[in-house]
Amino acid sequence: MCSSSSSSSRSLEEEEVVQRAMRSLMRKKSEEEEEKEGENVMTRLDEYARTLVEASSWSTGNQTEEEDKEEEDKRKVSSSSSLLATSFALDALVLSRMFTLMRKREPPGSETMGIARQIVNISFLGLDTRTLRIRDWPRGTAIFDVQPKECNEYLTPRMKLMNAKVTRGSSLRRVDFDFMNVERKSLDKKTYLEDALRKEGFREETPTIWICEDLEELIHSEATKMSDFVEEICDLMSRESECCGSAKGVDARLQNTIKALFAANGAMCSFTEEENGCVLFSAIKMRRSAREEEYYRNALMDALEEIDEDGWED
Repeated sequence: MCSSSSSSSRSLEEEEVVQRAMRSLMRKKSEEEEEKEGENVMTRLDEYARTLVEASSWSTGNQTEEEDKEEEDKRKVSSSSSLLATSFALDALVLSRMFTLMRKREPPGSETMGIARQIVNISFLGLDTRTLRIRDWPRGTAIFDVQPKECNEYLTPRMKLMNAKVTRGSSLRRVDFDFMNVERKSLDKKTYLEDALRKEGFREETPTIWICEDLEELIHSEATKMSDFVEEICDLMSRESECCGSAKGVDARLQNTIKALFAANGAMCSFTEEENGCVLFSAIKMRRSAREEEYYRNALMDALEEIDEDGWED
């Protein structure tokens, strides 16, 4: 009896995670419809996300007054058509930075064998379809889609029914991870994310572009501190890897704080101001990752041991 009650409680918690993400999609769809007074307005939802919303049996009508007020506050912050293009502007920024990274690290005309680069797309709320809507991932790209486990389980069969696939020659790996889970406070955060990514084949030494849309969700979260998040991803970023993202309602003071956090972890961050309080940011890693440092340190120790064995000291 106790087991049944525990299972039912867990099921309700899992459903709430997906509903939280679905409410975010519904809010974006509502914003999109309000802004479509003229023609050729940039939409905020891609075909996959729109289908998820339209096929959903959930509605926002059963929310509490507190949840309604929270939704209304968010709508006031994002009530401009400029925000409708923000998600797609971030797509363009990500592709631009990825091709720049490729020019730096990959010889011209070289044939791609295996995994040449990585994308880590972090969705704080979940049900993010960016990795599927972008059609320009080059061959040899491993794409790690980081979302809450419940959202990945909800997305996978539905995307399969829609025949949604990443571009040929690239691979999609779904990573179960929830930055918004308050239980993370009691976990070893650094190894937890690292283990979740490594389980799906992530390699720190491979050039990587990290994507963090709607960073404000994390800033206002009680589950993960911004300083912990920046330290966490920077530890996994190799030299010249980059983190690109967007945020709403981030003033100059908070921008400087975020820049300082990235700088303290070896990354140089810059912001691009958009309209209505929306910003895009990019942070490039200037020093080696912890794993790279460990590799070179071990290589140096091995070389010193060989010198000792050969008697070069004498």
